[in-house]
Amino acid sequence: MMRYERVRRSFAPLCLAALLTGCGQVESLLVMNGDATSGSGSSKTNFADSRSLTGGKSSGLSKEEDPVVFLESAAAYAESQREYETAAKHWANLASLHPDNMNYIRKLAVSLRILGRHEDAERVLLQALREQPNNIDLSEEMAKTLIASGRLRDGVVLIEKVAALPNVDRARTARLHSATGVAFDRAEKHAEAQAQYRMALQAQPHNASALNNLGLSYAMSGQLDLAEKTLRQALVSPTAGTQVRQNLAMVLSLKGRTDEARRLVSRDLPPTLANQTLGFYGSIADQPDAWRDAAAQ
Repeated sequence: MMRYERVRRSFAPLCLAALLTGCGQVESLLVMNGDATSGSGSSKTNFADSRSLTGGKSSGLSKEEDPVVFLESAAAYAESQREYETAAKHWANLASLHPDNMNYIRKLAVSLRILGRHEDAERVLLQALREQPNNIDLSEEMAKTLIASGRLRDGVVLIEKVAALPNVDRARTARLHSATGVAFDRAEKHAEAQAQYRMALQAQPHNASALNNLGLSYAMSGQLDLAEKTLRQALVSPTAGTQVRQNLAMVLSLKGRTDEARRLVSRDLPPTLANQTLGFYGSIADQPDAWRDAAAQ
């Protein structure tokens, strides 16, 4: 158990290295769907008490001229900079101005989830779902929040409920199955996870997130050749981010192909961080159980 805990702690620099420029798409190394993992926060966000606006570039509009446009622009900019604490404050302020706008509330919940503040995200979503119990976007985000918080069974049940609704489009179907796969991978049920990712790919054959997750699932189940093949498929997807390239580098390093892994890592990271990343890959190469366990977390 101590060995696993050491690996989990040391996995943080790996996530930083692998996701430095593609951080907007992950839950650990597994992608939920276009969101990021950015560490955890401890402060509370309240609809009525979140007026702190950050610096950063704005559209030139002042708060007095159009507070909604200003806040939307500031929130979007904060998200682009992966400053999710700031983004959460902006979305909360917008939700306080327009409490009936469920999109603001959903975006607030997303930011809170990415920050690791799952209880806050769930509280926000529960309040909104009382008003709009049939809102599919809120239900989907609630399912992802439950999965991210470790309540895998509850999250999967809710995802299956949403997926069974009529007129669910292909993009949402792919997201839902991929999120279900993440839940199964975290429970170390890799065969079930892989089946979910394949269902996601049936809906969207070139979905980079589903391909990325399938490749990592193969890696966690010890199928490194399949992992490499699948991550290479993900890499040519039009929506692939740098995370896919870094995950492929990790798999190549685990297979002993350090030079090729170094070339991939160096495309996104400065030399010092690239060397640290490769050093970490090497340190876990002989501990497959440990790194699989860490990746699933």
